Amino acid sequence: MAKLRNFSLSDLEKVREIDRISFPKRRPYSEHFLKNLFQRFPEGFIVAAEGSEIVGYTIGRPKNNSAEILSLAVAPGWREKGIGQALTSRLIECLQKSNAKEVFLYVRPENKVAVSFYQKLGFEIVETIKHFYRNGDDAYSMKKGA
Repeated sequence: MAKLRNFSLSDLEKVREIDRISFPKRRPYSEHFLKNLFQRFPEGFIVAAEGSEIVGYTIGRPKNNSAEILSLAVAPGWREKGIGQALTSRLIECLQKSNAKEVFLYVRPENKVAVSFYQKLGFEIVETIKHFYRNGDDAYSMKKGA
């Protein structure tokens, strides 16, 4: 099993590479955006590493009395090994420490693998938001008590 640890700036390019591969329908997160998230809430940026290789990451942040999971991705070849679940569980633990009462996220309805994954972790679809993404795609809003 990959080891979970806090993100460091030396992980940035590998995280961006996993992001590009995992989310081909959207523009990859910019270096500036990722650095900004890390500076604002470093505890919410977690990577999975196998030796020196970054094989997955997750990013979350507190928002008022709740918290948002912004992204979760595992590199191809490392999927279906429990890494995504471990990253999500660790992130939720971290977000609970920020007094979040619930955790929410957005996911494309056609991303059935992700929807099913989050449902298995106790998230429920709250609503469909029309034209949520920049390209006009809809999103499910999903929530879970923290």
